[in-house]
Amino acid sequence: MKLLTVATAAAIALVPVFGAGPGQAAEAQTGTAVTGPTGATTKIAVIDIERIAAESNEGKALFEDLKTENEKLQAESQRLQQEIGDLQAKLNSEILSQDARLRLQRDVERKRTDAQRWLEDAQAEFEAKRQDGEVKFQEKLGPIVEAVAQENGIGLIFRATPGLTFVLDASLDISPLVVKKLDESMAAPGGTGDGANPQ
Repeated sequence: MKLLTVATAAAIALVPVFGAGPGQAAEAQTGTAVTGPTGATTKIAVIDIERIAAESNEGKALFEDLKTENEKLQAESQRLQQEIGDLQAKLNSEILSQDARLRLQRDVERKRTDAQRWLEDAQAEFEAKRQDGEVKFQEKLGPIVEAVAQENGIGLIFRATPGLTFVLDASLDISPLVVKKLDESMAAPGGTGDGANPQ
Protein backbone atom coordinates (compact mmCIF):
# COMPACT_ATOMS: atom_id res chain seq x y z
CA MET A 1 0.00 0.00 0.00
CA LYS A 2 1.44 3.36 -0.98
CA LEU A 3 0.66 5.63 1.94
CA LEU A 4 2.42 8.74 3.18
CA THR A 5 4.14 6.63 5.81
CA VAL A 6 7.61 6.17 7.27
CA ALA A 7 8.36 2.61 8.29
CA THR A 8 11.75 2.94 9.95
CA ALA A 9 11.89 2.61 13.72
CA ALA A 10 14.20 5.63 13.95
CA ALA A 11 11.71 7.91 12.23
CA ILE A 12 8.75 6.51 14.16
CA ALA A 13 10.56 7.22 17.41
CA LEU A 14 10.33 10.95 16.63
CA VAL A 15 6.52 10.97 16.81
CA PRO A 16 6.16 11.66 20.58
CA VAL A 17 8.43 14.71 20.33
CA PHE A 18 5.98 16.69 18.27
CA GLY A 19 2.97 16.88 20.58
CA ALA A 20 0.63 19.84 20.30
CA GLY A 21 1.71 22.70 22.50
CA PRO A 22 -0.03 25.89 23.62
CA GLY A 23 -1.64 27.78 20.78
CA GLN A 24 -1.90 24.71 18.54
CA ALA A 25 -5.42 23.69 19.46
CA ALA A 26 -6.75 24.47 16.00
CA GLU A 27 -4.29 22.05 14.39
CA ALA A 28 -4.44 19.38 17.08
CA GLN A 29 -7.45 17.72 15.48
CA THR A 30 -5.58 16.99 12.24
CA GLY A 31 -1.93 16.70 13.20
CA THR A 32 0.77 19.04 14.43
CA ALA A 33 2.82 21.53 12.41
CA VAL A 34 6.60 21.24 12.62
CA THR A 35 9.41 23.19 11.02
CA GLY A 36 12.17 21.31 9.21
CA PRO A 37 15.85 22.24 8.99
CA THR A 38 15.25 24.26 5.80
CA GLY A 39 12.58 26.35 7.49
CA ALA A 40 9.70 24.70 5.65
CA THR A 41 6.68 23.89 7.80
CA THR A 42 4.65 20.75 7.46
CA LYS A 43 2.01 18.94 9.48
CA ILE A 44 2.53 15.44 10.77
CA ALA A 45 -0.05 12.94 11.96
CA VAL A 46 -0.43 9.29 12.90
CA ILE A 47 -2.75 6.56 11.65
CA ASP A 48 -3.53 3.26 13.33
CA ILE A 49 -4.42 0.69 10.66
CA GLU A 50 -5.76 -1.81 13.20
CA ARG A 51 -8.05 0.83 14.68
CA ILE A 52 -9.29 1.82 11.23
CA ALA A 53 -10.00 -1.82 10.39
CA ALA A 54 -11.83 -2.35 13.69
CA GLU A 55 -13.95 0.82 13.52
CA SER A 56 -14.74 1.21 9.82
CA ASN A 57 -17.70 -0.47 8.14
CA GLU A 58 -15.34 -1.89 5.54
CA GLY A 59 -13.07 -3.45 8.16
CA LYS A 60 -16.01 -4.82 10.14
CA ALA A 61 -17.42 -6.43 6.99
CA LEU A 62 -14.09 -8.10 6.27
CA PHE A 63 -13.90 -9.37 9.85
CA GLU A 64 -17.46 -10.75 9.70
CA ASP A 65 -16.75 -12.52 6.38
CA LEU A 66 -13.66 -14.17 7.83
CA LYS A 67 -15.46 -15.03 11.06
CA THR A 68 -18.28 -16.72 9.12
CA GLU A 69 -15.79 -18.65 7.01
CA ASN A 70 -13.89 -19.76 10.11
CA GLU A 71 -17.09 -20.95 11.79
CA LYS A 72 -17.91 -23.08 8.72
CA LEU A 73 -14.46 -24.65 8.84
CA GLN A 74 -14.80 -25.41 12.54
CA ALA A 75 -18.22 -26.99 12.04
CA GLU A 76 -16.94 -29.21 9.22
CA SER A 77 -13.89 -30.19 11.25
CA GLN A 78 -16.09 -31.19 14.18
CA ARG A 79 -18.30 -33.25 11.85
CA LEU A 80 -15.31 -35.14 10.48
CA GLN A 81 -13.95 -35.75 13.97
CA GLN A 82 -17.35 -37.08 15.04
CA GLU A 83 -17.39 -39.54 12.14
CA ILE A 84 -13.95 -40.79 13.07
CA GLY A 85 -14.96 -41.05 16.71
CA ASP A 86 -18.06 -43.05 15.82
CA LEU A 87 -16.04 -45.50 13.73
CA GLN A 88 -13.44 -45.83 16.47
CA ALA A 89 -16.16 -46.51 19.04
CA LYS A 90 -17.66 -49.15 16.77
CA LEU A 91 -14.25 -50.72 16.32
CA ASN A 92 -13.70 -50.87 20.09
CA SER A 93 -17.16 -52.00 21.15
CA GLU A 94 -18.37 -54.60 18.63
CA ILE A 95 -17.36 -58.19 18.32
CA LEU A 96 -16.04 -58.36 14.77
CA SER A 97 -14.36 -60.96 12.67
CA GLN A 98 -10.69 -60.44 11.96
CA ASP A 99 -11.41 -59.35 8.36
CA ALA A 100 -14.20 -56.97 9.42
CA ARG A 101 -11.98 -55.48 12.12
CA LEU A 102 -9.17 -54.90 9.63
CA ARG A 103 -11.55 -53.27 7.12
CA LEU A 104 -12.96 -50.99 9.80
CA GLN A 105 -9.48 -50.14 11.03
CA ARG A 106 -8.48 -49.19 7.46
CA ASP A 107 -11.61 -47.03 7.20
CA VAL A 108 -10.69 -45.22 10.40
CA GLU A 109 -7.11 -44.59 9.22
CA ARG A 110 -8.32 -43.45 5.78
CA LYS A 111 -10.79 -41.03 7.31
CA ARG A 112 -8.13 -39.66 9.63
CA THR A 113 -5.78 -39.10 6.70
CA ASP A 114 -8.52 -37.51 4.60
CA ALA A 115 -9.55 -35.26 7.49
CA GLN A 116 -5.96 -34.13 8.05
CA ARG A 117 -5.50 -33.32 4.37
CA TRP A 118 -8.81 -31.49 4.25
CA LEU A 119 -7.86 -29.46 7.33
CA GLU A 120 -4.50 -28.46 5.87
CA ASP A 121 -6.11 -27.44 2.57
CA ALA A 122 -8.91 -25.55 4.33
CA GLN A 123 -6.47 -23.67 6.55
CA ALA A 124 -4.33 -22.70 3.56
CA GLU A 125 -7.41 -21.50 1.66
CA PHE A 126 -8.63 -19.51 4.66
CA GLU A 127 -5.23 -17.87 5.10
CA ALA A 128 -5.18 -16.95 1.40
CA LYS A 129 -8.65 -15.38 1.72
CA ARG A 130 -7.57 -13.47 4.82
CA GLN A 131 -4.49 -12.09 3.11
CA ASP A 132 -6.45 -11.21 -0.02
CA GLY A 133 -9.05 -9.41 2.08
CA GLU A 134 -6.39 -7.42 3.90
CA VAL A 135 -4.68 -6.45 0.63
CA LYS A 136 -7.98 -5.25 -0.85
CA PHE A 137 -8.76 -3.32 2.32
CA GLN A 138 -5.40 -1.58 2.24
CA GLU A 139 -5.79 -0.82 -1.46
CA LYS A 140 -9.04 1.00 -0.66
CA LEU A 141 -7.47 2.67 2.35
CA GLY A 142 -4.49 4.18 0.53
CA PRO A 143 -6.40 6.82 -1.49
CA ILE A 144 -8.58 7.60 1.53
CA VAL A 145 -5.57 8.37 3.72
CA GLU A 146 -4.03 10.51 0.99
CA ALA A 147 -7.32 12.40 0.59
CA VAL A 148 -7.55 13.07 4.33
CA ALA A 149 -3.94 14.25 4.30
CA GLN A 150 -4.58 16.65 1.41
CA GLU A 151 -7.79 18.00 2.91
CA ASN A 152 -6.02 18.76 6.18
CA GLY A 153 -2.69 19.93 4.80
CA ILE A 154 -0.75 17.00 6.29
CA GLY A 155 2.64 16.38 4.72
CA LEU A 156 3.84 13.39 6.73
CA ILE A 157 1.92 10.47 8.23
CA PHE A 158 3.43 7.92 10.57
CA ARG A 159 1.86 4.49 10.83
CA ALA A 160 1.35 3.46 14.44
CA THR A 161 3.11 0.15 14.97
CA PRO A 162 2.58 -1.59 18.34
CA GLY A 163 5.86 -1.91 20.18
CA LEU A 164 7.63 0.61 17.94
CA THR A 165 5.50 3.71 17.93
CA PHE A 166 4.74 5.57 21.16
CA VAL A 167 2.17 8.29 20.52
CA LEU A 168 1.95 10.47 23.60
CA ASP A 169 -0.39 13.04 22.05
CA ALA A 170 -3.64 11.36 21.06
CA SER A 171 -4.65 14.37 18.96
CA LEU A 172 -2.02 13.34 16.37
CA ASP A 173 -4.11 10.28 15.51
CA ILE A 174 -6.23 11.00 12.42
CA SER A 175 -7.61 7.46 12.30
CA PRO A 176 -11.17 8.66 13.12
CA LEU A 177 -11.04 11.02 10.12
CA VAL A 178 -9.90 8.17 7.92
CA VAL A 179 -12.66 5.89 9.23
CA LYS A 180 -15.27 8.58 8.56
CA LYS A 181 -14.06 9.22 5.03
CA LEU A 182 -13.71 5.52 4.26
CA ASP A 183 -17.27 4.85 5.39
CA GLU A 184 -18.53 7.83 3.35
CA SER A 185 -16.68 6.66 0.25
CA MET A 186 -18.16 3.17 0.48
CA ALA A 187 -21.69 4.53 0.97
CA ALA A 188 -21.41 7.05 -1.88
CA PRO A 189 -22.47 6.22 -5.46
CA GLY A 190 -19.62 4.33 -7.06
CA GLY A 191 -18.42 2.90 -3.74
CA THR A 192 -18.66 -0.83 -3.15
CA GLY A 193 -21.38 -0.35 -0.54
CA ASP A 194 -21.20 -4.03 0.38
CA GLY A 195 -18.11 -4.07 2.55
CA ALA A 196 -14.85 -5.86 1.94
CA ASN A 197 -15.18 -9.31 0.50
CA PRO A 198 -12.11 -11.51 0.56
CA GLN A 199 -13.63 -13.87 -1.98
